[in-house]
Amino acid sequence: MFVFQELCSSSTFVYTQLSMCLFRIFISSDVSRDEGVAFSNQVERYLPSWAHPSTKHLVHWDQDSPDFDLGIFTDGSKLNGQVGAAFSVFDPQHSGDFQFRLDDHCSVFQAELTAIKQALLWKQQNRPHANCHLFTDSMSSLKALQKFAPKNNLVDDINSLLDGTISLHWVKAHIGVAGNEVADKAAKAASDRPSVDIHLGIPESSLKTSIRHLLLREWQDRWKDDNAKGRFTFNIFPEVKTNRCIDNRQLSQVVTNHGLCPYYLKKFNLRECNCRCGEDVDDDILHYIFRCPLLDSQRSLIRPGQSVLQILQDKHRTKEVKSLLSFLFLHLQDIFEQDPEDIS
Repeated sequence: MFVFQELCSSSTFVYTQLSMCLFRIFISSDVSRDEGVAFSNQVERYLPSWAHPSTKHLVHWDQDSPDFDLGIFTDGSKLNGQVGAAFSVFDPQHSGDFQFRLDDHCSVFQAELTAIKQALLWKQQNRPHANCHLFTDSMSSLKALQKFAPKNNLVDDINSLLDGTISLHWVKAHIGVAGNEVADKAAKAASDRPSVDIHLGIPESSLKTSIRHLLLREWQDRWKDDNAKGRFTFNIFPEVKTNRCIDNRQLSQVVTNHGLCPYYLKKFNLRECNCRCGEDVDDDILHYIFRCPLLDSQRSLIRPGQSVLQILQDKHRTKEVKSLLSFLFLHLQDIFEQDPEDIS
Protein backbone atom coordinates (compact mmCIF):
# COMPACT_ATOMS: atom_id res chain seq x y z
CA MET A 1 0.00 0.00 0.00
CA PHE A 2 1.57 3.29 -1.10
CA VAL A 3 -0.07 5.33 1.65
CA PHE A 4 1.08 2.95 4.36
CA GLN A 5 4.61 3.03 2.96
CA GLU A 6 4.54 6.83 2.85
CA LEU A 7 3.25 6.94 6.41
CA CYS A 8 5.55 4.38 8.00
CA SER A 9 8.50 3.74 5.69
CA SER A 10 9.57 7.28 4.84
CA SER A 11 11.38 7.56 8.16
CA THR A 12 13.53 4.66 6.95
CA PHE A 13 13.90 6.50 3.63
CA VAL A 14 15.13 9.61 5.45
CA TYR A 15 17.79 7.68 7.36
CA THR A 16 18.81 5.76 4.23
CA GLN A 17 19.20 9.02 2.32
CA LEU A 18 21.10 10.49 5.26
CA SER A 19 23.56 7.58 5.27
CA MET A 20 23.98 7.84 1.51
CA CYS A 21 24.64 11.60 1.69
CA LEU A 22 27.21 11.17 4.45
CA PHE A 23 28.97 8.43 2.51
CA ARG A 24 29.16 10.59 -0.61
CA ILE A 25 30.47 13.51 1.42
CA PHE A 26 33.22 11.50 3.07
CA ILE A 27 34.41 10.19 -0.29
CA SER A 28 34.61 13.82 -1.43
CA SER A 29 31.55 13.76 -3.68
CA ASP A 30 29.28 16.81 -3.71
CA VAL A 31 25.83 16.38 -2.22
CA SER A 32 23.43 19.01 -3.51
CA ARG A 33 19.72 19.03 -2.77
CA ASP A 34 17.01 21.07 -4.50
CA GLU A 35 18.05 24.19 -2.61
CA GLY A 36 21.54 23.89 -4.09
CA VAL A 37 23.22 23.33 -0.73
CA ALA A 38 26.55 21.57 -1.14
CA PHE A 39 28.38 20.25 1.87
CA SER A 40 31.40 18.29 0.72
CA ASN A 41 33.79 21.25 0.46
CA GLN A 42 32.91 22.41 3.98
CA VAL A 43 32.97 19.18 5.95
CA GLU A 44 35.53 18.68 8.70
CA ARG A 45 38.01 16.09 7.47
CA TYR A 46 40.51 14.30 9.62
CA LEU A 47 44.07 14.54 8.33
CA PRO A 48 46.10 12.03 10.32
CA SER A 49 49.63 12.99 11.22
CA TRP A 50 51.88 9.96 11.49
CA ALA A 51 53.69 9.54 14.77
CA HIS A 52 55.49 6.57 16.23
CA PRO A 53 53.48 5.03 19.10
CA SER A 54 56.43 5.53 21.44
CA THR A 55 56.08 9.29 21.08
CA LYS A 56 52.50 9.33 22.31
CA HIS A 57 52.03 10.34 25.91
CA LEU A 58 49.20 9.82 28.34
CA VAL A 59 47.30 13.03 28.96
CA HIS A 60 46.49 13.56 32.61
CA TRP A 61 43.97 15.97 34.06
CA ASP A 62 42.35 16.46 37.44
CA GLN A 63 39.78 18.55 39.28
CA ASP A 64 42.23 20.38 41.51
CA SER A 65 42.29 24.14 41.96
CA PRO A 66 45.93 24.85 42.81
CA ASP A 67 47.54 28.22 43.36
CA PHE A 68 49.44 29.37 40.31
CA ASP A 69 51.76 32.01 38.95
CA LEU A 70 50.34 31.48 35.46
CA GLY A 71 46.81 30.22 34.89
CA ILE A 72 44.69 30.15 31.74
CA PHE A 73 40.92 29.61 31.68
CA THR A 74 39.34 28.56 28.38
CA ASP A 75 35.76 28.39 27.15
CA GLY A 76 33.63 28.03 24.03
CA SER A 77 30.15 29.37 23.38
CA LYS A 78 27.35 29.20 20.83
CA LEU A 79 24.93 32.08 21.16
CA ASN A 80 22.17 33.11 18.74
CA GLY A 81 23.60 30.77 16.12
CA GLN A 82 27.11 32.27 16.35
CA VAL A 83 30.16 30.55 17.82
CA GLY A 84 32.99 31.96 19.88
CA ALA A 85 36.10 30.69 21.67
CA ALA A 86 38.20 32.52 24.21
CA PHE A 87 40.84 32.19 26.88
CA SER A 88 41.68 34.44 29.81
CA VAL A 89 45.17 34.76 31.23
CA PHE A 90 45.87 35.20 34.95
CA ASP A 91 49.44 35.72 36.16
CA PRO A 92 48.18 35.57 38.86
CA GLN A 93 45.85 38.55 38.34
CA HIS A 94 43.62 38.82 35.29
CA SER A 95 45.87 40.25 32.60
CA GLY A 96 43.98 39.75 29.35
CA ASP A 97 41.33 38.02 27.25
CA PHE A 98 41.80 36.59 23.77
CA GLN A 99 38.70 36.09 21.65
CA PHE A 100 38.06 34.24 18.39
CA ARG A 101 34.88 33.94 16.40
CA LEU A 102 34.36 30.65 14.54
CA ASP A 103 32.13 29.77 11.59
CA ASP A 104 28.47 29.61 12.54
CA HIS A 105 28.30 25.92 11.62
CA CYS A 106 30.89 25.01 14.25
CA SER A 107 29.92 23.08 17.36
CA VAL A 108 30.53 24.04 20.98
CA PHE A 109 32.94 21.09 21.16
CA GLN A 110 35.01 22.62 18.34
CA ALA A 111 34.91 25.97 20.14
CA GLU A 112 36.11 24.42 23.41
CA LEU A 113 39.00 22.66 21.67
CA THR A 114 39.89 25.80 19.72
CA ALA A 115 40.07 27.82 22.93
CA ILE A 116 42.46 25.26 24.44
CA LYS A 117 44.60 25.16 21.29
CA GLN A 118 44.84 28.95 21.03
CA ALA A 119 45.72 29.18 24.73
CA LEU A 120 48.57 26.69 24.28
CA LEU A 121 49.83 28.54 21.20
CA TRP A 122 49.84 31.78 23.18
CA LYS A 123 51.69 30.11 26.02
CA GLN A 124 54.24 28.58 23.64
CA GLN A 125 54.95 31.97 22.06
CA ASN A 126 54.88 34.15 25.17
CA ARG A 127 55.74 32.00 28.21
CA PRO A 128 57.35 28.85 26.78
CA HIS A 129 59.24 27.85 29.92
CA ALA A 130 56.73 28.87 32.59
CA ASN A 131 54.70 26.30 34.46
CA CYS A 132 51.07 26.84 33.52
CA HIS A 133 47.75 25.56 34.86
CA LEU A 134 45.08 25.40 32.17
CA PHE A 135 41.45 25.20 33.29
CA THR A 136 38.45 24.17 31.17
CA ASP A 137 34.84 23.27 31.96
CA SER A 138 34.69 20.96 28.93
CA MET A 139 35.10 17.41 30.19
CA SER A 140 34.40 16.10 26.68
CA SER A 141 37.50 17.93 25.46
CA LEU A 142 39.66 16.50 28.23
CA LYS A 143 38.39 12.98 27.58
CA ALA A 144 39.05 13.41 23.85
CA LEU A 145 42.65 14.34 24.64
CA GLN A 146 43.06 11.03 26.46
CA LYS A 147 41.99 8.90 23.50
CA PHE A 148 44.77 6.96 21.82
CA ALA A 149 43.33 7.56 18.33
CA PRO A 150 40.91 10.50 18.57
CA LYS A 151 40.65 11.10 14.79
CA ASN A 152 40.24 14.82 15.37
CA ASN A 153 42.62 17.43 13.98
CA LEU A 154 42.16 19.84 16.88
CA VAL A 155 42.84 17.10 19.42
CA ASP A 156 45.99 16.09 17.55
CA ASP A 157 47.14 19.72 17.46
CA ILE A 158 46.55 20.16 21.19
CA ASN A 159 48.39 16.94 22.04
CA SER A 160 51.37 18.13 20.02
CA LEU A 161 51.44 21.39 22.01
CA LEU A 162 51.25 19.80 25.46
CA ASP A 163 54.50 19.48 27.37
CA GLY A 164 55.71 19.02 30.91
CA THR A 165 55.05 22.65 31.81
CA ILE A 166 51.28 22.29 31.26
CA SER A 167 48.84 20.98 33.88
CA LEU A 168 45.23 20.42 32.82
CA HIS A 169 42.30 20.88 35.18
CA TRP A 170 38.56 20.46 34.86
CA VAL A 171 36.43 23.09 36.59
CA LYS A 172 32.68 22.87 36.94
CA ALA A 173 30.88 25.60 35.02
CA HIS A 174 28.70 28.31 36.52
CA ILE A 175 29.53 27.77 40.18
CA GLY A 176 31.23 31.10 40.68
CA VAL A 177 34.86 30.23 39.84
CA ALA A 178 36.16 33.68 38.94
CA GLY A 179 38.49 32.68 36.10
CA ASN A 180 35.90 30.43 34.50
CA GLU A 181 33.26 33.16 34.66
CA VAL A 182 35.64 35.61 32.99
CA ALA A 183 36.41 33.12 30.20
CA ASP A 184 32.71 32.36 29.76
CA LYS A 185 31.94 36.05 29.33
CA ALA A 186 34.81 36.41 26.86
CA ALA A 187 33.62 33.42 24.78
CA LYS A 188 30.12 34.86 24.54
CA ALA A 189 31.57 38.20 23.47
CA ALA A 190 33.74 36.39 20.90
CA SER A 191 30.64 34.92 19.24
CA ASP A 192 29.45 38.47 18.58
CA ARG A 193 32.62 39.66 16.86
CA PRO A 194 31.91 41.25 13.44
CA SER A 195 33.84 38.68 11.40
CA VAL A 196 35.07 35.11 11.61
CA ASP A 197 38.62 34.71 12.89
CA ILE A 198 39.10 30.94 12.57
CA HIS A 199 37.57 28.79 9.85
CA LEU A 200 36.81 25.16 10.62
CA GLY A 201 34.88 22.50 8.74
CA ILE A 202 31.35 21.37 9.54
CA PRO A 203 31.53 18.68 12.24
CA GLU A 204 29.88 15.34 11.50
CA SER A 205 27.22 15.89 14.18
CA SER A 206 26.15 19.22 12.67
CA LEU A 207 26.37 17.78 9.18
CA LYS A 208 23.97 14.98 10.07
CA THR A 209 21.55 17.48 11.60
CA SER A 210 21.66 19.76 8.55
CA ILE A 211 21.08 16.97 6.05
CA ARG A 212 18.40 15.38 8.20
CA HIS A 213 16.49 18.68 8.38
CA LEU A 214 16.85 19.06 4.62
CA LEU A 215 15.48 15.58 3.95
CA LEU A 216 12.62 16.08 6.39
CA ARG A 217 11.71 19.31 4.63
CA GLU A 218 11.66 17.53 1.27
CA TRP A 219 9.53 14.73 2.73
CA GLN A 220 7.12 17.27 4.24
CA ASP A 221 6.81 19.14 0.92
CA ARG A 222 6.09 15.89 -0.88
CA TRP A 223 3.50 14.91 1.74
CA LYS A 224 1.75 18.30 1.47
CA ASP A 225 1.33 18.00 -2.30
CA ASP A 226 -2.43 18.08 -2.97
CA ASN A 227 -1.93 15.88 -6.02
CA ALA A 228 -0.22 13.15 -4.03
CA LYS A 229 -1.96 10.03 -2.82
CA GLY A 230 -2.92 9.55 0.79
CA ARG A 231 -5.04 12.66 1.41
CA PHE A 232 -7.18 10.69 3.88
CA THR A 233 -4.06 9.96 5.92
CA PHE A 234 -2.76 13.51 5.46
CA ASN A 235 -5.89 14.87 7.17
CA ILE A 236 -4.98 12.76 10.21
CA PHE A 237 -1.21 13.32 10.14
CA PRO A 238 -0.43 16.57 8.27
CA GLU A 239 3.08 16.68 9.73
CA VAL A 240 5.65 13.99 8.97
CA LYS A 241 7.60 12.45 11.82
CA THR A 242 10.39 9.89 11.78
CA ASN A 243 9.27 8.30 15.04
CA ARG A 244 5.74 7.54 13.85
CA CYS A 245 5.22 3.98 12.69
CA ILE A 246 1.94 2.07 12.81
CA ASP A 247 2.69 -1.63 12.57
CA ASN A 248 -0.72 -2.99 13.54
CA ARG A 249 -2.92 -4.33 10.72
CA GLN A 250 -6.18 -2.92 12.07
CA LEU A 251 -4.73 0.50 12.85
CA SER A 252 -3.12 0.77 9.42
CA GLN A 253 -6.61 0.28 7.94
CA VAL A 254 -7.96 3.03 10.20
CA VAL A 255 -5.41 5.65 9.14
CA THR A 256 -5.45 4.82 5.41
CA ASN A 257 -9.13 3.91 4.84
CA HIS A 258 -7.74 0.88 3.02
CA GLY A 259 -8.96 -2.43 4.30
CA LEU A 260 -11.75 -4.93 4.53
CA CYS A 261 -14.75 -2.72 3.79
CA PRO A 262 -17.09 -2.39 0.76
CA TYR A 263 -15.65 1.02 -0.16
CA TYR A 264 -12.12 -0.36 -0.55
CA LEU A 265 -13.15 -3.65 -2.16
CA LYS A 266 -15.25 -1.90 -4.80
CA LYS A 267 -12.68 0.85 -5.42
CA PHE A 268 -10.06 -1.69 -6.44
CA ASN A 269 -12.54 -4.02 -8.19
CA LEU A 270 -11.91 -6.79 -5.70
CA ARG A 271 -15.49 -7.50 -4.76
CA GLU A 272 -18.99 -6.06 -5.22
CA CYS A 273 -20.68 -5.76 -1.85
CA ASN A 274 -22.48 -3.35 0.48
CA CYS A 275 -23.11 -3.12 4.19
CA ARG A 276 -26.33 -4.84 5.22
CA CYS A 277 -27.29 -1.89 7.42
CA GLY A 278 -27.93 0.23 4.31
CA GLU A 279 -27.35 3.47 6.22
CA ASP A 280 -24.23 4.74 4.46
CA VAL A 281 -23.34 5.19 0.82
CA ASP A 282 -19.58 4.99 1.36
CA ASP A 283 -19.39 1.92 3.61
CA ASP A 284 -15.77 2.79 4.39
CA ILE A 285 -13.67 2.05 7.47
CA LEU A 286 -15.05 5.08 9.31
CA HIS A 287 -18.58 3.78 8.75
CA TYR A 288 -17.75 0.65 10.73
CA ILE A 289 -15.75 2.45 13.39
CA PHE A 290 -18.29 5.16 14.17
CA ARG A 291 -21.69 4.58 12.59
CA CYS A 292 -22.67 1.06 11.54
CA PRO A 293 -25.54 -0.13 13.81
CA LEU A 294 -24.52 -3.75 13.21
CA LEU A 295 -21.44 -3.09 15.36
CA ASP A 296 -23.14 -1.11 18.13
CA SER A 297 -22.57 -3.98 20.54
CA GLN A 298 -18.80 -3.64 20.01
CA ARG A 299 -18.65 0.06 20.94
CA SER A 300 -18.47 1.42 24.44
CA LEU A 301 -15.88 4.22 24.20
CA ILE A 302 -15.99 5.18 20.52
CA ARG A 303 -18.65 7.73 19.61
CA PRO A 304 -19.65 9.61 16.43
CA GLY A 305 -17.98 13.01 16.37
CA GLN A 306 -14.66 11.71 17.64
CA SER A 307 -11.69 11.90 15.29
CA VAL A 308 -9.38 9.10 14.24
CA LEU A 309 -6.54 10.95 15.95
CA GLN A 310 -8.48 10.99 19.23
CA ILE A 311 -8.84 7.23 18.99
CA LEU A 312 -5.15 6.69 18.28
CA GLN A 313 -4.13 8.91 21.19
CA ASP A 314 -6.19 6.93 23.70
CA LYS A 315 -4.99 3.40 24.43
CA HIS A 316 -8.45 2.22 25.52
CA ARG A 317 -10.14 3.49 22.35
CA THR A 318 -7.28 2.05 20.30
CA LYS A 319 -7.83 -1.34 21.88
CA GLU A 320 -11.55 -1.07 21.17
CA VAL A 321 -11.12 -0.17 17.49
CA LYS A 322 -8.77 -3.13 17.00
CA SER A 323 -11.31 -5.41 18.62
CA LEU A 324 -14.10 -3.91 16.52
CA LEU A 325 -12.30 -4.49 13.22
CA SER A 326 -11.34 -8.02 14.26
CA PHE A 327 -15.03 -8.68 14.93
CA LEU A 328 -15.86 -7.28 11.48
CA PHE A 329 -13.40 -9.69 9.86
CA LEU A 330 -14.88 -12.68 11.69
CA HIS A 331 -18.49 -11.80 10.78
CA LEU A 332 -18.21 -10.72 7.15
CA GLN A 333 -21.01 -13.02 6.04
CA ASP A 334 -23.41 -11.37 8.47
CA ILE A 335 -22.35 -7.77 7.80
CA PHE A 336 -21.51 -7.62 4.08
CA GLU A 337 -24.26 -8.03 1.53
CA GLN A 338 -22.85 -9.35 -1.74
CA ASP A 339 -24.08 -8.41 -5.16
CA PRO A 340 -26.06 -11.42 -6.46
CA GLU A 341 -23.89 -11.50 -9.59
CA ASP A 342 -20.80 -11.79 -7.39
CA ILE A 343 -22.07 -14.92 -5.63
CA SER A 344 -20.82 -18.07 -7.28
